[in-house]
Amino acid sequence: MSIFELHEVNAGYRDVPVLRDLGLTVSDGEFVSVIGPNGAGKSTLVKTLSGDVRPSSGTVLFKGRRLRDYRARVLARELSVVHQAAEALAPFTVYEFIRLGRFPHQDSFVLESDRDREMIARAAETTGVAGLLSRRLTELSGGELQLARIAHALAQNSSVILLDEPVSHLDIQHAVMIMDILWKLNREGATVVTVLHDINIASDYSTRIVGLREGGVFFSGAPAEVLRYDLVEALFGTSCIVLKNPTTGRPFVYPVPGYVQKEGGVT
Repeated sequence: MSIFELHEVNAGYRDVPVLRDLGLTVSDGEFVSVIGPNGAGKSTLVKTLSGDVRPSSGTVLFKGRRLRDYRARVLARELSVVHQAAEALAPFTVYEFIRLGRFPHQDSFVLESDRDREMIARAAETTGVAGLLSRRLTELSGGELQLARIAHALAQNSSVILLDEPVSHLDIQHAVMIMDILWKLNREGATVVTVLHDINIASDYSTRIVGLREGGVFFSGAPAEVLRYDLVEALFGTSCIVLKNPTTGRPFVYPVPGYVQKEGGVT
């Protein structure tokens, strides 16, 4: 079953086009990582899939129905989004912040049901923030805060998850921790679509990698199919070497430093 279908989608901001005649299908149970150079349209794609950006033309379907036909509250029950961590933080506790993810499911006259408490506890346990529930968001490290954001999303919905750069600016430990959580959720049936800057993380965790360039799909396929040196070089405009990760067996991309390219070797 298709979760998302995009047909000839054009989208952007005011008079600035970003996505151009983009076509893409995401099937149920996929782990799709979106990569590409800055300005390629990666974040705009996530916002288009989530309904935060409405295309100027083209069609976006979610589970076979036009995305724009969903009421916001109904859509929020069906998918969750983790945007880039750029907004100012309110002084919520971690528990209060995760509880906000339950809002689309709550009855107007019930503040918090047994089901809400169950989903909050499950999300906190899954992401490893159960010991931080009384802490305020402003007191957390970057890695802890990102885990809380994912817990918030899981409390809302854990079957379709959109993420925009969930591991950017994080240390290796937290990046691996978050990607392992997403991988486990995907193995349990969740559909995951995430923007990643680290090609090698995308390679090790994804079932499919989509490369965006100039607002369109430049390539799309399994890591072993698309992470070839010629395609990666064409996408990012820089020389690279592609070998195999000896642990996962997935492609591993080594960029070639500019001074090496110019001087023809390392001194």
